[in-house]
Amino acid sequence: MRRVTLETLAARDDAWLERTVSQAPRINAHWGWFHVAEDEINHRGQIRWLRARLPKRDISVGRIRI
Repeated sequence: MRRVTLETLAARDDAWLERTVSQAPRINAHWGWFHVAEDEINHRGQIRWLRARLPKRDISVGRIRI
């Protein structure tokens, strides 16, 4: 999916980024893609924060260490 997204965006030019989005005429594609990236970064940070707080597993026996 990431490869396809990068290839598709590479085929677009700055004029495409500045065109308004038909479903929301007050925004353009540049604004939309910026917020897609920003949202992804926020979720990755949330996942990293949550994973750091999970109990550690003892891989040798598959039990949770407390």
